[in-house]
Order: sequence, then C-alpha cells, then structure tokens
Amino acid sequence: MPSPEDLRSAHARYARRAAMACGYAFRSLDGPDGYLFEVRDGARKAIFAAGAGTPYALNDARAAAIARDKAFCAETLRQAGVPVLPGEKFFVTRRWAEMRSPGREPEDALAYAADADYPIFCKPLSASNGLYAEVIEDAAAFADYLARVAREHFAILVQPYVRAVEHRVFVLNGAALFSYRKTAPSVRGDGVSSLAALVSALPREAEAPPLKPRGRDARGRLLKAQDVPVAGDTIVLEGPANRAAGGGAADLRDGAEAALAQLALAAAAAVDLRLAAVDIFDSDGALQVIEVNSNPMIGTLEDNDRWDLIVAIWRANFAAALK
Repeated sequence: MPSPEDLRSAHARYARRAAMACGYAFRSLDGPDGYLFEVRDGARKAIFAAGAGTPYALNDARAAAIARDKAFCAETLRQAGVPVLPGEKFFVTRRWAEMRSPGREPEDALAYAADADYPIFCKPLSASNGLYAEVIEDAAAFADYLARVAREHFAILVQPYVRAVEHRVFVLNGAALFSYRKTAPSVRGDGVSSLAALVSALPREAEAPPLKPRGRDARGRLLKAQDVPVAGDTIVLEGPANRAAGGGAADLRDGAEAALAQLALAAAAAVDLRLAAVDIFDSDGALQVIEVNSNPMIGTLEDNDRWDLIVAIWRANFAAALK
C-alpha cells in the first residue's frame, strides 16, 4: 500500500488523510498513482476518479458540465442576474460547423480581433490550470493564438483584460468555507537580466502553462521581453494568477468578506453546485465573477497547512458519495 506521500494524485492524498480522520478505509486502485481510489466506511464503499475525472460527488454531472463550459457558465450567471465578466465565444475549428448557427467561426473570430480593444484575455472554454489562458496584444498575436489553441481545443472565450484584485471563494454546501486573494506571478529585477531571462528562470510545475515576459513595475510601467528591470524592482507578470501558472495566495481566511461571500453563494446557486471555487474580480468595490470551478484543486490549503479544511471538504464529499 503506497503511503500518502507516495501518491501522485493530490486528491488521493487528501482523501486518504480525511479517511483516516473519519476512521474509514482507503485503497488506491492504481498503485502509487492514486488517480482511482476507493473509500469504505464498513459495508458501504465509494470509488473516486481524479486526474482527468472529478472526484467531487457533491456536484451532479449536469451542473458540473455547465460549469466546465466557461461560456455556458457565464450565460447561466447572467440569466440569474449575477454580475459576470463579459465575453465573446468563438470556435477555433470548423469541425461540426453544420451543427451550429453562423457568426462564431474562426473567420468571425479574426474579424472581431481586427477591431478589438487590446489587450484582450483569451482562454479555452474547457481548459483548467491556466492552460492557454493568455493576454493577447494585437490582431497578429490573436491569429497565432487561434492556430495554437486549435490543436487541443474547439472553442475559446474572449474577454476584456481586467487589472483588478482577484479573489477566490470556496463554497461548500451553501456556505463560504474559506477565501483568499490571488497573487500574480512576479520576478525581481537585478539590473542586468532581461525580463524574458528572469521569467524563464522561474520554477514551474510540470505541464504548467508558459509565462509570458510581460509585466508592470510598482509605478505601473509596462515592461516587455527585452526590457531590463531596475535592480530590486518587483515586476508583476500579466496573465492568469492560477497556482499552476506560478501564482500564489494571500490573506487565506475562514469564510469570506460579506460581499464576496454573497456573490460567490449566488454564483454557486445559479449553477446548482454544492461545491465550487468562485473567482471574483474586485475593481474598487465593483465585484464581477470571472468563472465558477466545479472541480477545483485545493493545493493552496496544503501549502498553508490547513488540513482541517481539506478534511472538512472530503468529509462532506464522503457523505455525498457513501450511500
């Protein structure tokens, strides 16, 4: 039996720790990987799939499918009156074009990009961990992005690029369990190295999306790849603030500030999710939902040694799965 530290799947490590706290039996069904595992409380058992699957029994397949499609999720929130970041959906391949109405094909995306207000932010409808979530500078960069993303995805969401404080609120069974402020990846200038060199030296998780050498110093000055930051200056990189993309977390707390909690609960309820991580922009008090994640990773809790919250999440998940 692999130890919790040996399991490659973070979800399996968390489930095993929670199972021990609950007095349940845990068994990995694929050896040291742990992407398929079983939990028993005696006569009852439940099998969970991580990796490409979702281990959260709290969310039904219907609600999770809506959340997984970022455009569908955004429209669901709009219909419910939840303030959400605007966006335009385009298909990046003409495959199955006969099954949809015209106006959102690759050529339409390129026409839209020709007159867009740059920079813009683009991401695939169904990707996670910040993959292909990129700041796009101009129409030529958009055309390149369209060609690259089409190799792995079928559609994208194009949104305005927003510079604002970003929060994550974790919702569990109708309450805000915890929250934190997302921090974008950053580098510190040495007066010699270019921004591109500093960014390339940053440690990254395996399979993490590449970081673009584009950021701003404390005075708001934009720096690009070949610019050399002043020694001691912190350059905040522009792009996704996801943990997998090099971002971090600050001000982790139980619950959430009242306005953030209210908006996160409204978003989770609109999609009908019992468990959700709701990402929210705060632009000087004006709150907008960025997206709702039905299959969130909770590595930030492990980073902060909040195993009590990890156990609370998995205890609720066991209750939903063991029937």
